[in-house]
Amino acid sequence: MLDNVRVMCTLSVSIFISISLFAFCLICGNAITNTAHEKSYACSSVALIKLLRVEDELIRNLKSYVAKLKFKHHLVHQALSSMRAGESQMKADYEAYLGNPLNSLGLIHRLHRDWEQLVRYTSEVQENEREHIKHAHRMRMLLPSTLDMEEACRGIDNLVSFYELQPEDLADGTLVAGDSQPATALSPPDCHALGNFCRTDRNNRRAEAWFTASLKRYNEERLEYSAFGFSRQTIHNSWGVLLMKSQQETAAVAHISNYIKEQYSAKITYKRGCNGVFRAPSYLHCSYNSTTTAFARIAPLKMEELSHDPYMVLFHDVVYESEIDFLLNATQLKASLVGQYQYSPVRTSKEQHFVEYNDTAVVKTLHRRLNDMTGLDMIESDALTLINYGMGGHYDVHYDSHNYSEANRLILGDRIATVLFYVGEVDSGGATTFPYINVSVTPKKGSAVLWYNLDNAGQMNPKAIHAGCPVIVGSKYVLTKWINEIPQLFLAPCVRNDTFRLKSR
Repeated sequence: MLDNVRVMCTLSVSIFISISLFAFCLICGNAITNTAHEKSYACSSVALIKLLRVEDELIRNLKSYVAKLKFKHHLVHQALSSMRAGESQMKADYEAYLGNPLNSLGLIHRLHRDWEQLVRYTSEVQENEREHIKHAHRMRMLLPSTLDMEEACRGIDNLVSFYELQPEDLADGTLVAGDSQPATALSPPDCHALGNFCRTDRNNRRAEAWFTASLKRYNEERLEYSAFGFSRQTIHNSWGVLLMKSQQETAAVAHISNYIKEQYSAKITYKRGCNGVFRAPSYLHCSYNSTTTAFARIAPLKMEELSHDPYMVLFHDVVYESEIDFLLNATQLKASLVGQYQYSPVRTSKEQHFVEYNDTAVVKTLHRRLNDMTGLDMIESDALTLINYGMGGHYDVHYDSHNYSEANRLILGDRIATVLFYVGEVDSGGATTFPYINVSVTPKKGSAVLWYNLDNAGQMNPKAIHAGCPVIVGSKYVLTKWINEIPQLFLAPCVRNDTFRLKSR
């Protein structure tokens, strides 16, 4: 019976994930295609007629996709029904049932082959089903862009402003006063989108009215909301952020989740750090580092402690002018990406990679110096990355560690440490700030900051969250080295136990 339930649950989850993936493809495709604004759906009713045809095609495609998933579900359900019939006979009298050699053969065959094939059938995505997802990808260029959505929201907002309409009435579908039977109405996600637009447009009062309308109409029984990443908490989080930006922290607590609260708190502290509010603790000191390698005993490095948790030090005069000149003259910078290699407003910079085994003697020398600075092995670590932040260039609060969210981390391990060289002067701004430990590092040409991203148990250290403050005047150049944990097995042996279980899969 447990196996029956397991297979049915596997199939149900598989179908739900498949449909969610289908919707996700459309959403992601929409985000990717926000380039030149040529469709302008919100500006013309003629263009909207074309969009109706697009929706018809998407619905037809999705219906066909769901029909095939239902057919698979029907086949598996029939297979389970036939198996339950034999199971009922067996439970009635085990000895009589198993005393028949034909029944014994059937039982062994079912458990030897049928169950294995059934589980494989429920977990595999058939090629004809996958074609529907590919078709959804191909249609994403026809979907409205972010600018289309903004224009549509602005159109509704103009109606509210010019005709003194109320968001509550519009949410009910009432466009004209006295209309007792409106033909349509706005969904909770629609009201939420309008609330976010008004929040961005700094109309807080109207944004709260839309969030209220969204919450009022939210129906817990509409399970399809979860497929689109929408929930009651989604509305509360947006409302809570609105209240926080309005300096109403007490009221915001009733709305936002702990995660949003922590993220917003980190951003507030991040801004404090960028304005030079932090002060170094008195128990930290400066020294000459001469213990990491044999060469360091001959040529010790000037080192200043910044933090003990996470361990963080600042090296002074650790990059030479000739090396800096080589790096800055060899640049072929490309836009920096984040997450799944996508452009994002959280990071505004350009970068270039220098691989130790393919580049010149300068890069190899820098890798040897990194070994002297850290005592760690640079083998199989990420390439040296030159990053340039221009006017207003910044990187919002983030972690350098991945916590195995990327596939290659199963082989290399997580980023145990980061070294950040400052290879250019910044006239104003551009500090590297660590909001949870009240540390800010001002860029100084020739210096480098080292910190550990993982704690002594090999787990991600939440205190290692950091950010690059916006550049006010000048151009900020940094050279980054992310050091992976697996090569440090015998140098920094506190590596997570599950690292090797993950690697062996």
